[in-house]
Amino acid sequence: ERYEHFENLIKGLKSFSNELRRTKGPTFLQHAQLSNVDLTLVPWAYRYYVFEHYRGSKYVISENDPDLEPYHEWYEHVMNLESVKRTLPDKDEYLEHIGKYADSSARSKVANAVRRGVQAHELDDDIDDCKE
Repeated sequence: ERYEHFENLIKGLKSFSNELRRTKGPTFLQHAQLSNVDLTLVPWAYRYYVFEHYRGSKYVISENDPDLEPYHEWYEHVMNLESVKRTLPDKDEYLEHIGKYADSSARSKVANAVRRGVQAHELDDDIDDCKE
């Protein structure tokens, strides 16, 4: 099931790539203008390295897939903008921060919800203890 979700992500990135082809890139709007679409994807795209780190090489977004070429051009462009660079966390520090979620050792209402596959507001505080 996990890999199926990753494949859906790749399908979404291919759809995004097709839209980038329409604008002649490198961003969602013409003339390299950043849009809400670009800015919404930036923080997630930056963190996709986490998949490979915690789930293995099967979870790498291929750089050799021609259908993803516009996505990779977009990624290189936006990640090299100073205005974007200033907002991104250090990769090693981020891996350390989220490691407890990857190995299911995190103890919080959100972590419990993730483990149960529900939203945090659906948890019952009397049943779903967030303490270790």
